[in-house]
Amino acid sequence: MSDLFDVDGTNLDLGFANLKAAESPVEQQLRALLQAMWTRYEPYADSDFRQGFARDIDGRFWEMYLGCTLLDAGRTLLPVVDRQRDGGQPDLCVLEDGRRIWIEAITPDAGTPGPDQVVRPVPINEGGGITAAPVRQAQLRTSSAFWTKAQKIGRYIEQGVIAPQDTRIIAISASRFGVYIAEQPLPLIMTTLFPIGDAYLIIDRETGIVLDEGFHAAPSIQRERDPIPRTAFLDARFAHISGVIWSRIGIGNLSRQARPVTYVHNPLAQSGLPRSWGVWDREFVITRRGEDWEANDILAQADEAQAQ
Repeated sequence: MSDLFDVDGTNLDLGFANLKAAESPVEQQLRALLQAMWTRYEPYADSDFRQGFARDIDGRFWEMYLGCTLLDAGRTLLPVVDRQRDGGQPDLCVLEDGRRIWIEAITPDAGTPGPDQVVRPVPINEGGGITAAPVRQAQLRTSSAFWTKAQKIGRYIEQGVIAPQDTRIIAISASRFGVYIAEQPLPLIMTTLFPIGDAYLIIDRETGIVLDEGFHAAPSIQRERDPIPRTAFLDARFAHISGVIWSRIGIGNLSRQARPVTYVHNPLAQSGLPRSWGVWDREFVITRRGEDWEANDILAQADEAQAQ
Protein backbone atom coordinates (compact mmCIF):
# COMPACT_ATOMS: atom_id res chain seq x y z
CA MET A 1 0.00 0.00 0.00
CA SER A 2 1.36 3.40 -0.97
CA ASP A 3 0.59 6.90 0.33
CA LEU A 4 -1.65 8.71 -2.14
CA PHE A 5 -0.19 12.05 -1.03
CA ASP A 6 3.49 11.09 -1.10
CA VAL A 7 4.08 13.00 -4.33
CA ASP A 8 6.30 16.03 -4.84
CA GLY A 9 7.30 18.08 -7.83
CA THR A 10 6.12 20.99 -9.90
CA ASN A 11 2.66 21.92 -11.17
CA LEU A 12 0.85 20.29 -8.26
CA ASP A 13 -2.90 20.84 -8.14
CA LEU A 14 -3.76 23.46 -5.49
CA GLY A 15 -6.43 21.19 -4.03
CA PHE A 16 -3.90 18.37 -3.78
CA ALA A 17 -1.35 20.66 -2.10
CA ASN A 18 -3.93 21.79 0.45
CA LEU A 19 -4.96 18.23 1.29
CA LYS A 20 -1.34 17.11 1.44
CA ALA A 21 -0.65 19.81 4.06
CA ALA A 22 -4.03 19.09 5.77
CA GLU A 23 -3.85 22.01 8.18
CA SER A 24 -7.54 22.07 9.10
CA PRO A 25 -9.66 19.28 10.65
CA VAL A 26 -11.85 19.15 7.51
CA GLU A 27 -8.80 18.71 5.29
CA GLN A 28 -7.47 16.02 7.60
CA GLN A 29 -10.76 14.13 7.37
CA LEU A 30 -10.84 14.42 3.60
CA ARG A 31 -7.25 13.28 3.30
CA ALA A 32 -7.97 10.22 5.45
CA LEU A 33 -11.06 9.43 3.38
CA LEU A 34 -9.16 9.68 0.11
CA GLN A 35 -6.32 7.56 1.43
CA ALA A 36 -8.83 4.88 2.47
CA MET A 37 -10.34 4.95 -1.02
CA TRP A 38 -6.88 4.67 -2.54
CA THR A 39 -6.08 1.63 -0.39
CA ARG A 40 -9.03 -0.14 -2.03
CA TYR A 41 -8.50 1.18 -5.54
CA GLU A 42 -4.71 0.89 -5.87
CA PRO A 43 -4.74 -2.74 -7.21
CA TYR A 44 -6.79 -1.53 -10.20
CA ALA A 45 -5.11 1.81 -10.94
CA ASP A 46 -2.47 2.55 -13.57
CA SER A 47 1.08 3.02 -12.30
CA ASP A 48 0.97 6.78 -12.94
CA PHE A 49 -2.28 7.33 -11.03
CA ARG A 50 -0.73 9.07 -8.01
CA GLN A 51 1.24 11.46 -10.22
CA GLY A 52 -1.91 12.21 -12.18
CA PHE A 53 -3.94 12.68 -8.99
CA ALA A 54 -1.42 15.22 -7.71
CA ARG A 55 -1.85 17.31 -10.87
CA ASP A 56 -5.55 16.76 -11.62
CA ILE A 57 -7.18 15.90 -8.33
CA ASP A 58 -10.79 16.26 -9.56
CA GLY A 59 -10.30 14.13 -12.68
CA ARG A 60 -8.48 11.29 -10.97
CA PHE A 61 -10.81 11.39 -7.97
CA TRP A 62 -13.75 10.69 -10.30
CA GLU A 63 -12.02 7.59 -11.65
CA MET A 64 -11.18 6.34 -8.15
CA TYR A 65 -14.67 7.13 -6.89
CA LEU A 66 -16.21 5.10 -9.69
CA GLY A 67 -13.88 2.20 -8.95
CA CYS A 68 -14.81 2.17 -5.26
CA THR A 69 -18.52 2.55 -6.09
CA LEU A 70 -18.36 -0.50 -8.34
CA LEU A 71 -16.50 -2.49 -5.67
CA ASP A 72 -19.11 -1.45 -3.09
CA ALA A 73 -21.78 -2.81 -5.44
CA GLY A 74 -20.02 -6.19 -5.54
CA ARG A 75 -18.57 -5.83 -9.03
CA THR A 76 -15.24 -7.39 -10.03
CA LEU A 77 -12.66 -5.04 -11.54
CA LEU A 78 -9.79 -6.03 -13.82
CA PRO A 79 -6.58 -5.73 -11.73
CA VAL A 80 -3.74 -3.61 -13.06
CA VAL A 81 -1.48 -6.69 -13.28
CA ASP A 82 -3.84 -8.11 -15.92
CA ARG A 83 -4.22 -4.91 -17.91
CA GLN A 84 -2.66 -4.35 -21.30
CA ARG A 85 0.74 -2.69 -21.00
CA ASP A 86 1.13 -1.24 -24.49
CA GLY A 87 -1.28 1.05 -26.33
CA GLY A 88 -3.51 1.83 -23.38
CA GLN A 89 -6.99 0.79 -22.26
CA PRO A 90 -10.03 2.60 -20.82
CA ASP A 91 -9.76 3.67 -17.19
CA LEU A 92 -11.89 0.88 -15.68
CA CYS A 93 -12.96 -2.60 -16.66
CA VAL A 94 -15.63 -4.69 -14.95
CA LEU A 95 -15.50 -8.47 -15.42
CA GLU A 96 -18.94 -10.05 -15.47
CA ASP A 97 -20.30 -13.33 -16.85
CA GLY A 98 -17.43 -13.81 -19.27
CA ARG A 99 -17.61 -10.33 -20.78
CA ARG A 100 -16.02 -6.96 -20.13
CA ILE A 101 -17.61 -3.63 -19.32
CA TRP A 102 -15.21 -0.81 -20.18
CA ILE A 103 -15.54 2.64 -18.61
CA GLU A 104 -13.72 5.74 -19.85
CA ALA A 105 -13.91 8.59 -17.31
CA ILE A 106 -13.62 12.34 -17.83
CA THR A 107 -14.09 15.47 -15.73
CA PRO A 108 -14.52 18.47 -18.06
CA ASP A 109 -13.23 21.85 -16.95
CA ALA A 110 -14.92 25.23 -17.28
CA GLY A 111 -13.49 25.88 -20.75
CA THR A 112 -11.46 28.72 -22.21
CA PRO A 113 -12.34 32.38 -21.56
CA GLY A 114 -15.23 33.58 -23.68
CA PRO A 115 -19.02 33.43 -23.94
CA ASP A 116 -19.05 29.61 -23.80
CA GLN A 117 -17.01 29.32 -20.61
CA VAL A 118 -18.71 28.17 -17.40
CA VAL A 119 -18.22 31.23 -15.21
CA ARG A 120 -18.99 31.32 -11.51
CA PRO A 121 -21.86 33.73 -10.82
CA VAL A 122 -20.75 36.62 -8.62
CA PRO A 123 -22.55 36.53 -5.23
CA ILE A 124 -24.74 39.53 -4.39
CA ASN A 125 -22.59 40.32 -1.33
CA GLU A 126 -19.59 40.57 -3.66
CA GLY A 127 -21.25 43.04 -6.02
CA GLY A 128 -23.10 40.58 -8.25
CA GLY A 129 -26.75 40.47 -9.18
CA ILE A 130 -29.33 38.01 -10.40
CA THR A 131 -28.00 36.14 -13.41
CA ALA A 132 -28.98 33.00 -15.25
CA ALA A 133 -27.17 29.82 -14.29
CA PRO A 134 -24.58 28.84 -16.94
CA VAL A 135 -26.60 25.85 -18.10
CA ARG A 136 -25.88 26.31 -21.82
CA GLN A 137 -22.16 26.56 -21.13
CA ALA A 138 -22.27 23.44 -18.95
CA GLN A 139 -24.08 21.58 -21.73
CA LEU A 140 -21.36 22.60 -24.20
CA ARG A 141 -18.60 21.39 -21.86
CA THR A 142 -20.45 18.12 -21.29
CA SER A 143 -21.04 17.62 -25.01
CA SER A 144 -17.36 18.24 -25.73
CA ALA A 145 -16.34 15.70 -23.08
CA PHE A 146 -18.71 13.12 -24.54
CA TRP A 147 -17.37 13.69 -28.07
CA THR A 148 -13.74 13.39 -26.91
CA LYS A 149 -14.31 10.07 -25.17
CA ALA A 150 -16.59 8.69 -27.89
CA GLN A 151 -13.74 9.21 -30.36
CA LYS A 152 -11.29 7.53 -27.99
CA ILE A 153 -13.53 4.51 -27.47
CA GLY A 154 -13.92 4.26 -31.23
CA ARG A 155 -10.15 4.00 -31.57
CA TYR A 156 -10.01 1.30 -28.88
CA ILE A 157 -12.55 -0.70 -30.86
CA GLU A 158 -10.57 -0.29 -34.10
CA GLN A 159 -7.40 -1.43 -32.32
CA GLY A 160 -9.12 -4.52 -30.92
CA VAL A 161 -8.67 -3.40 -27.31
CA ILE A 162 -12.45 -3.45 -26.90
CA ALA A 163 -14.20 -6.50 -28.38
CA PRO A 164 -17.47 -6.25 -30.34
CA GLN A 165 -19.46 -7.88 -27.53
CA ASP A 166 -17.97 -5.66 -24.79
CA THR A 167 -19.95 -2.87 -23.15
CA ARG A 168 -18.51 0.65 -23.61
CA ILE A 169 -19.44 3.42 -21.18
CA ILE A 170 -18.42 7.06 -20.87
CA ALA A 171 -18.43 8.42 -17.31
CA ILE A 172 -18.73 12.21 -17.06
CA SER A 173 -18.25 14.11 -13.82
CA ALA A 174 -19.64 17.63 -13.51
CA SER A 175 -17.87 18.24 -10.20
CA ARG A 176 -16.01 21.30 -11.49
CA PHE A 177 -19.22 23.19 -12.24
CA GLY A 178 -21.93 21.04 -10.64
CA VAL A 179 -22.87 23.66 -8.07
CA TYR A 180 -24.27 25.85 -10.87
CA ILE A 181 -26.62 23.28 -12.42
CA ALA A 182 -29.66 21.50 -11.06
CA GLU A 183 -30.45 17.80 -10.81
CA GLN A 184 -34.18 18.28 -11.38
CA PRO A 185 -36.37 17.95 -13.34
CA LEU A 186 -33.71 16.19 -15.42
CA PRO A 187 -29.97 15.82 -14.98
CA LEU A 188 -27.99 17.98 -17.38
CA ILE A 189 -26.69 14.95 -19.29
CA MET A 190 -30.20 14.21 -20.55
CA THR A 191 -30.46 17.67 -22.11
CA THR A 192 -27.04 17.17 -23.70
CA LEU A 193 -27.54 13.77 -25.33
CA PHE A 194 -31.18 14.30 -26.35
CA PRO A 195 -33.01 17.25 -27.96
CA ILE A 196 -34.62 18.30 -24.68
CA GLY A 197 -34.96 22.03 -24.02
CA ASP A 198 -36.40 24.07 -21.17
CA ALA A 199 -39.26 22.72 -19.09
CA TYR A 200 -42.67 24.38 -19.42
CA LEU A 201 -45.88 24.39 -17.40
CA ILE A 202 -49.28 25.62 -18.62
CA ILE A 203 -51.71 26.57 -15.84
CA ASP A 204 -55.33 27.69 -16.08
CA ARG A 205 -55.33 31.18 -14.56
CA GLU A 206 -58.84 30.87 -13.18
CA THR A 207 -58.71 27.39 -11.66
CA GLY A 208 -54.98 26.93 -11.09
CA ILE A 209 -55.22 23.51 -12.71
CA VAL A 210 -52.16 22.33 -14.62
CA LEU A 211 -53.24 21.89 -18.22
CA ASP A 212 -49.99 20.67 -19.68
CA GLU A 213 -46.32 20.26 -18.83
CA GLY A 214 -43.25 19.00 -20.57
CA PHE A 215 -40.10 20.14 -22.33
CA HIS A 216 -39.58 22.28 -25.39
CA ALA A 217 -37.84 20.58 -28.30
CA ALA A 218 -34.26 21.81 -28.72
CA PRO A 219 -32.23 19.99 -31.38
CA SER A 220 -29.04 21.94 -30.70
CA ILE A 221 -27.05 23.82 -28.08
CA GLN A 222 -26.52 27.38 -29.22
CA ARG A 223 -23.12 29.04 -29.32
CA GLU A 224 -21.49 31.99 -31.09
CA ARG A 225 -20.48 30.05 -34.17
CA ASP A 226 -21.83 26.63 -35.10
CA PRO A 227 -24.57 25.17 -32.85
CA ILE A 228 -23.81 21.76 -31.34
CA PRO A 229 -26.40 19.01 -32.01
CA ARG A 230 -27.77 17.41 -28.87
CA THR A 231 -28.93 14.23 -30.54
CA ALA A 232 -25.95 11.93 -29.88
CA PHE A 233 -28.06 9.09 -28.47
CA LEU A 234 -30.47 9.33 -31.41
CA ASP A 235 -27.59 9.17 -33.89
CA ALA A 236 -26.34 5.82 -35.20
CA ARG A 237 -22.80 7.23 -35.37
CA PHE A 238 -22.65 6.89 -31.58
CA ALA A 239 -24.14 3.40 -31.38
CA HIS A 240 -20.74 2.14 -30.23
CA ILE A 241 -21.37 3.88 -26.89
CA SER A 242 -23.50 1.76 -24.56
CA GLY A 243 -24.41 4.54 -22.17
CA VAL A 244 -23.20 7.39 -19.99
CA ILE A 245 -22.60 7.60 -16.26
CA TRP A 246 -23.22 11.11 -14.93
CA SER A 247 -22.80 12.74 -11.55
CA ARG A 248 -22.01 16.05 -9.87
CA ILE A 249 -20.23 14.16 -7.05
CA GLY A 250 -16.93 15.73 -6.07
CA ILE A 251 -14.42 15.86 -3.23
CA GLY A 252 -16.31 18.78 -1.69
CA ASN A 253 -19.72 17.08 -1.82
CA LEU A 254 -20.00 13.30 -1.62
CA SER A 255 -23.74 13.14 -0.89
CA ARG A 256 -25.41 10.81 -3.38
CA GLN A 257 -28.77 12.04 -2.16
CA ALA A 258 -27.94 15.57 -3.28
CA ARG A 259 -25.73 14.51 -6.19
CA PRO A 260 -26.90 11.10 -7.40
CA VAL A 261 -25.00 8.84 -9.77
CA THR A 262 -27.08 8.52 -12.93
CA TYR A 263 -26.88 6.07 -15.81
CA VAL A 264 -28.38 6.88 -19.21
CA HIS A 265 -28.86 3.99 -21.64
CA ASN A 266 -28.19 4.60 -25.32
CA PRO A 267 -31.35 3.34 -27.09
CA LEU A 268 -29.28 2.63 -30.24
CA ALA A 269 -26.41 0.85 -28.48
CA GLN A 270 -24.73 -2.03 -30.29
CA SER A 271 -23.86 -3.63 -26.95
CA GLY A 272 -25.95 -2.41 -24.06
CA LEU A 273 -25.73 -2.70 -20.30
CA PRO A 274 -28.44 -4.69 -18.48
CA ARG A 275 -31.14 -2.60 -16.89
CA SER A 276 -31.32 -2.23 -13.10
CA TRP A 277 -27.69 -3.23 -12.75
CA GLY A 278 -27.71 -2.29 -9.07
CA VAL A 279 -25.11 0.49 -9.03
CA TRP A 280 -26.93 3.72 -9.91
CA ASP A 281 -29.26 6.10 -8.06
CA ARG A 282 -31.11 7.15 -11.22
CA GLU A 283 -31.37 5.17 -14.44
CA PHE A 284 -32.90 6.52 -17.61
CA VAL A 285 -34.25 4.23 -20.31
CA ILE A 286 -35.34 5.77 -23.59
CA THR A 287 -37.90 3.97 -25.75
CA ARG A 288 -39.59 4.81 -29.03
CA ARG A 289 -43.29 5.71 -28.93
CA GLY A 290 -44.42 5.98 -32.54
CA GLU A 291 -42.46 8.83 -34.04
CA ASP A 292 -41.37 10.13 -30.65
CA TRP A 293 -39.04 8.99 -27.88
CA GLU A 294 -39.97 8.64 -24.22
CA ALA A 295 -37.50 8.79 -21.33
CA ASN A 296 -38.18 7.22 -17.95
CA ASP A 297 -36.19 6.94 -14.74
CA ILE A 298 -36.89 3.26 -14.09
CA LEU A 299 -35.46 3.37 -10.56
CA ALA A 300 -37.82 6.19 -9.60
CA GLN A 301 -40.73 4.23 -11.05
CA ALA A 302 -39.70 1.17 -9.02
CA ASP A 303 -39.55 3.27 -5.83
CA GLU A 304 -43.01 4.69 -6.53
CA ALA A 305 -44.42 1.21 -7.12
CA GLN A 306 -42.98 -0.02 -3.80
CA ALA A 307 -44.43 2.99 -1.97
CA GLN A 308 -47.90 2.14 -3.25
